[in-house]
Amino acid sequence: MREDLSKNQDILQNSITRNESENGSAILIALFVMLLLLGFVALAVTRTSNETIASSNDAAETRAFEAAHASIEVMTRNFDKQFDIKLNPDATDIANIKLQVPPNFTNYQFIQNLDQTQASTWVVMTGQQFQGLNSLRDKWEINTLARETSTGVQVALRRDFFNNRIPIFQFGIFYEDDLEFHPGPRFDFGGRVHSNGNLFLMANTGLYFSSKVSTSAHVFTDVARNGNSWTEWNDNVYIKNASGSYVKLAHDMGSVLRDTTNGSPVFGPTMPVVYHSASWKANQEQFQGNLLSQQDPLELPIRISSKIVATPLDYIEVVKRGKNVGDLWNSGTGTVAAPTIIPITTATADGNITSSERYYQKTGIRITLADSKAKLPGCASGSGTNPVTTACGIRLDGASSGNGSEPTGTNARGYQPLAMSDGYQGTEINGERFYQSSPTGRQLWIKVEMVGVNPVTNIYAARDITADFLSLGVTEAPPNVPLKFVVTGYTSSPAKDSRSIIKLQRFTVNGSNMIMSTADNAYLTSSNWNSTDYNYVLSSSTKSGETVNTGTYGSFTGDHNTHKKTVTINNETSFTRKIVPFPINMFDTREGLYYEGTAFNTSTAYPNGKVPWNGVLSMVDIDVANLRAFFNGSFDTKFPSGTPIATALGRPLKSTDVPNANGWVFYVSDRRGDFDFDGEYDMEDIYGENDGILQPGEDANGNGTLQAEYTNEAVKYNAADSSEIPSIAAVFEHKFYRRGVRLINGQTIPGIYDAITPSNTKGFTFASENGVYVHGNYNASAIVSPGTPTPSEQYLPQNTSTHIPASVVGDSITILSNNWEDARSFTYPFNRGQRRATETFVRFAMLTGDAKTSLLATPHQGGSDERMAGGVHNFKRFLEDWGNIRLNYTGSIINLFNSRNNNGAFKCCGVVYSPPVRNWVFDSSFLEPARLPPGTPFFQSIQLTGFQRIN
Repeated sequence: MREDLSKNQDILQNSITRNESENGSAILIALFVMLLLLGFVALAVTRTSNETIASSNDAAETRAFEAAHASIEVMTRNFDKQFDIKLNPDATDIANIKLQVPPNFTNYQFIQNLDQTQASTWVVMTGQQFQGLNSLRDKWEINTLARETSTGVQVALRRDFFNNRIPIFQFGIFYEDDLEFHPGPRFDFGGRVHSNGNLFLMANTGLYFSSKVSTSAHVFTDVARNGNSWTEWNDNVYIKNASGSYVKLAHDMGSVLRDTTNGSPVFGPTMPVVYHSASWKANQEQFQGNLLSQQDPLELPIRISSKIVATPLDYIEVVKRGKNVGDLWNSGTGTVAAPTIIPITTATADGNITSSERYYQKTGIRITLADSKAKLPGCASGSGTNPVTTACGIRLDGASSGNGSEPTGTNARGYQPLAMSDGYQGTEINGERFYQSSPTGRQLWIKVEMVGVNPVTNIYAARDITADFLSLGVTEAPPNVPLKFVVTGYTSSPAKDSRSIIKLQRFTVNGSNMIMSTADNAYLTSSNWNSTDYNYVLSSSTKSGETVNTGTYGSFTGDHNTHKKTVTINNETSFTRKIVPFPINMFDTREGLYYEGTAFNTSTAYPNGKVPWNGVLSMVDIDVANLRAFFNGSFDTKFPSGTPIATALGRPLKSTDVPNANGWVFYVSDRRGDFDFDGEYDMEDIYGENDGILQPGEDANGNGTLQAEYTNEAVKYNAADSSEIPSIAAVFEHKFYRRGVRLINGQTIPGIYDAITPSNTKGFTFASENGVYVHGNYNASAIVSPGTPTPSEQYLPQNTSTHIPASVVGDSITILSNNWEDARSFTYPFNRGQRRATETFVRFAMLTGDAKTSLLATPHQGGSDERMAGGVHNFKRFLEDWGNIRLNYTGSIINLFNSRNNNGAFKCCGVVYSPPVRNWVFDSSFLEPARLPPGTPFFQSIQLTGFQRIN
């Protein structure tokens, strides 16, 4: 047993020894395996740790990228918004943009920069909407770095963009609302055409477009805006494709159609019932990109900026007076009969962009007229509606000094212009004929200001030059007809009143004989010399049996001896005769009649030659030739001393004192009779002979009410007191807000064209919130030859020093031919054939308004195209018989608003006018940046060009 035990022990020992040896190997192997496993584990742990760190870094970088992206978007938005309120941001504006960091990123630090990287340069735009137009372009760069403070992870981004400004006058035709074409005779027009409304395209003989045509809405081809069928006009419309070939736009090719039902009507009840055309895409492709619908609307800065205020601004504001502290304004809280007229505060004053967009604030000269001193710019006290106590403007119908006082004793009423240094002195105002006793306290005030940067203070300001400017005169000089009509004291050199730029009164109304009945003899005398009728007020005569004009009217009680001027008639020196000056008036048939047609008998409504006061416009004539002489320095050594501006300058006024910005803007606002002081004629009741019902198309200002105030401001068409014989209407001031501004003698206008150094070119812009009348040739004298149409390069003078960049801006624009005579407007107000036009040449960009078009209904204005605004072809207004006579026009046609002063409905073609042969064309010189008129509005477009990470 012991042997077995011993044996077993040996076996066990051997086994243990063997096992120990085996175990050692196993342990070693296990250790190796463990070390290997530990290596794998360590490697896995290291890899996991690195992946965790990398993942964390990725998340932090993503967050930093989002923060940087938010930063760059906020800066872009704020830059864009800055241009909503200011056209040219300064260093402070840029600094403020850089300081505004994105919200809700509290764990980040931002470094933000915004820099202009390229100076403003002119470039040719690419892309559908602006392709081919010139743009004033700035290049900008935004750089931003966002650093996460907890991790230090940072991301830097950069964005590049262009800021483009496109001049509005590079469009041949631009309409803010619906653009309507329905011409009878052939009409050709080059230049880009765009409407922010709809396009209505029809034509009888032919309508031809040689450039791109676009709309932000739809193209109508088979129905007019008033709902009439295309068959009334026909569908001879042609547009060039990109290959230069004319393609017909037939009546069934519009983007919307009346005669093809497809789904639901596109518009509501105020528009013609039309449906989307399923063929529009294919039809549009035929024009190869030259006919575009539903494009982005093009907006000027004043409209863009107004979207951030409670009451968006209408484009009419570009022609209206400005609102500055020191002025009065109609706050809109009253009524037309009881307006609330209060001082402007800093809170109600114009913002930067509104101020800069108004023509009223553009560099040059502005003239304002009003019924009180306080209603002139800068003449109201800050505490109420009383005027300032200091000198501010001049009163024209008070004492001769113009200081605002009433004449004392037996002295005459009316301002006496100061004498110039060479002894020249203009005729005093015949204040008896301008004075109005109603409403109580009404007076006649005027202010003339230079507007622009004061070279002494380097601050933009307006400086009063009223007395200086009026020293040139305010009267149309009497005619000098040797041996026939010679006024004593008016024939020397320089002839009295020969320098007048602003003309408010005259001695004669030339043209036809205005004596329609014996009643007229109490107010006018008419004589014919050299085949011209001269109508004048004969205030006294020693010739036995000669009729003297002693009639009185309204506030007028008789002419003062001071205003009576000795005249020799027919060389009869043995008699003593006196004549007097009187206000300048004319009759506008379109504004005076509510209806044109056989259903309205003018001889019954206005018997004995009477005319309705509604069409009698009191005019401010601007003598453009004398204005050119002023800017050329012709009067520099002649202005009086002792005036406010002469005292400030230390010497008399010179033309070079007037600021210019590549030319001048000359602005006029005449608010005489504007009882509620809003710059609008408060008589919107233009349909139905003042029926008192708000009809579609009557609400010109879009406030939802019918403006009609017949006590102080407006007059009805056919009321008992609304008409008068022509001799009264022609020679007396009236109380109504019926005002117009007329450009005369404008064949050569102020400015200069410098072909060698274009930057020296100076243009001229005339602007007014009133209706503007352009009489005779303007900035052109002839054309090389008639064409269809005559190219703008053939208008004369061409590329000479007197080929001036020009624009005319107003509530409306009416073209009066070279043959227009005010006398005939009164003698033949309803006989178009007696107001015969002659060929006329005009060259200017026009920015103005039109009437409203609505669906055809009763009542309407009669004539042709009832309830329509007349279309582009009648956008320029006419008052003469132009049948077979050419109106030669080159320029740019811009329609931004509905007229507020000349708001009468369009009327054609029996009584008011017959249309001219329209030789009209876009002025291609406007495509040259240096040849744009001063004050040209610009569209603005921000174009993103690059975005990248830079770290």
